Amino acid sequence: MTVLTNELTPSLKDLVALTKPKITIMTIIVALGGMLLAAEAVLPLRAVWGLLGIALLVSGSSALNMYWERFHDRLMDRTKDRPLPSGRMQPVRALFLGILLSFLAVPILLFGSNFLTAVLGVFSLIAYVFLYTPMKRISSLALVVGAFPGAMPVLLGYTAVSGKLDVPGIALFSLAFFWQLPHFIAITIYRKGDYTKAGYPVVAEVTGILAAKWLMFFTTVLLVLSSILIYFVNLGGLLYLYVSVLLGFWFLAETMSGFVTDNVDTWSKRVFYVSLVYQLILFAILAVDVLLQKFILNNF
Repeated sequence: MTVLTNELTPSLKDLVALTKPKITIMTIIVALGGMLLAAEAVLPLRAVWGLLGIALLVSGSSALNMYWERFHDRLMDRTKDRPLPSGRMQPVRALFLGILLSFLAVPILLFGSNFLTAVLGVFSLIAYVFLYTPMKRISSLALVVGAFPGAMPVLLGYTAVSGKLDVPGIALFSLAFFWQLPHFIAITIYRKGDYTKAGYPVVAEVTGILAAKWLMFFTTVLLVLSSILIYFVNLGGLLYLYVSVLLGFWFLAETMSGFVTDNVDTWSKRVFYVSLVYQLILFAILAVDVLLQKFILNNF
């Protein structure tokens, strides 16, 4: 019995690893945030079905992504120990798991949420697996293409509750979209050698470090503007506006410090972590602000 368990446990761990569980968990949190920010009341059952469908969709996309990138993953230090490049799992398993989870996700989103959310989910799957994944090996513009499916979870959560694609929903999507650009540019800078070794033409390699710094700065400006837009579409109140402006200045200051530093790797890593803290605080304050507005509206 012990021998059997020991043989099965690594396989189970590898199957879970194919779904990129950390990304899936973060996706669920972001999608839940999108649900709470929708003007309509969140129905518990619809929320559960919506989150399940979104989680399955992301997990399936991740497994398919690992299947397509298994040969290139062997060449990168951070990915060479994944189940497929390490040889611990047959590629057909990843392919089957990715297809199964993706096919399960669509009807769950369709019948558990609504038609719009299912359509957006299918678009996200196609964009990530069939556009972004192969494009990564061809052009640094994959950064922009990948930001579309990357920003979709918050919109999927929003539409799962609201059933409509309106200005506030698009504003939320824009915020998530522009956040990813400086976030991933930072990664391409401090992991430039790893990506180059694997044959990925990332921004830092194609444009050079100085151009990548400028691109990071301009995309951060777009991010800050999109964060302020949230206030003007009546999603966030004054509390959110003040905090978003302060966070924006902080993020911009961190990106600008790259122009006067000699230690590019340390700086880009710091910007990467700053982007994570920025996103966490921004969405937390937005959620608190919206809940306060609802409380005041219902009680006064």
